Amino acid sequence: MSTPAILIATAKVRPGSENDFTTWKAHHDAVVARFPGYLGSDIMPPDEHSQMWTIILNFQTDADLSHWQKSKERADVVAELLPLVSGGNVGEAMKKETPEEMQAETQVTQVILSQVKPGKEDAYREWAARIQMAQSKYQGYRGMYLQPPTDGGVNWTTLMRFDTTEHLEAWLAAPERATLLKESKAFIEKEELLRLATSFPGWVPINPATGKGPPNWKTALLVLLGLYPIVVLELHFLKLPFTPALNIFIGNFISVGLTSFVTMPLFIRWFGWWLFIDETSPKGTEFKGNLLLTVIFAVEIIFFWVLFTKMFPLL
Repeated sequence: MSTPAILIATAKVRPGSENDFTTWKAHHDAVVARFPGYLGSDIMPPDEHSQMWTIILNFQTDADLSHWQKSKERADVVAELLPLVSGGNVGEAMKKETPEEMQAETQVTQVILSQVKPGKEDAYREWAARIQMAQSKYQGYRGMYLQPPTDGGVNWTTLMRFDTTEHLEAWLAAPERATLLKESKAFIEKEELLRLATSFPGWVPINPATGKGPPNWKTALLVLLGLYPIVVLELHFLKLPFTPALNIFIGNFISVGLTSFVTMPLFIRWFGWWLFIDETSPKGTEFKGNLLLTVIFAVEIIFFWVLFTKMFPLL
C-alpha cells in the first residue's frame, strides 16, 4: 500500500495583502481539488515566533503529490501568490501526520461536517478561506484542516483547532462568526458539529451557530418521553425467568438500546425546532414546545392507566 504524502508550504504575507491572500487561497484550493489523489488542505496561522502562514496539502500517494508539483496549474497558482508575499517556501514534501498526531498538538479540536449544495463548491471554498482568516485572529487558534467529500460521501470535513476550550468557544460565540454563518446558508445544505459539548453526548446534536448543545433540561424531557413507555411496557410484559439482577440488566439493556437508536433519533428530528431557539424562531416557540410535551406526557399516562386497569387488570 502506498504511503500518504503531504506538501508543506509557508508564506509571509505582505501587510495589507491579507484579503488578497484569502482570495488566492480559495482559488488555490479549487485548482488543486481537481487533481487525482488530493485529500484536503490544512492551514495554520503565524505564531509568536514566526510571521509565516503554513499550508499543508494532503495527497493519497507520493505519485499524486509529484503530479501536482510538476503541473502547469500549480506553477500558475504559485505565480499568482508571489506578489502577495515577501518570503516563504513554495513547498516541501513531508511525512503525513495522522489525525491523532494533529489533534495531539492542541487541547481541543472541533469537527464540522458540512453538506454543500450541488454546484456551490467553489463558493464554499471561498467562504471557508474567509472564515479561516477571520478565526485566525482569535486567541488560541492553532489551524484548520479542510477535506472535501471522499468517494461516495457528501460531507466536507473541517477540523478547527484551538489551544483551549475557552478560546474555541469564544470564537464559536463571536458575532463575526455568526455573520459568516448567515452567509453560508446560500451554499451549505446542513452542518453538524461533533465535539462532545453536552451532558448527553451521542444523543443530541450541537448547534452549528453556537457550538453548544441544547439546554440539558430539554434533552432530559425527551429522554423521559421515550423512556417512560418503554419501561412501563417492560414492567408489565417482560417476564424473564432469571435472577432479579440479570432480569434488571436485560431490561436496562433493552431500554438503553431503544432510547439510543429509536426514540431519541426520532425526537431530535421532530423537536429540533424547540431544542434550539434563536432570534429567527417564531415568538412563543418555547412555550408551544413545553405545552406540547406536557400534553404528550398526559396522554402517555392516561393511555397506560386505561390499558392496565381496563384491558390488562391482572398484569
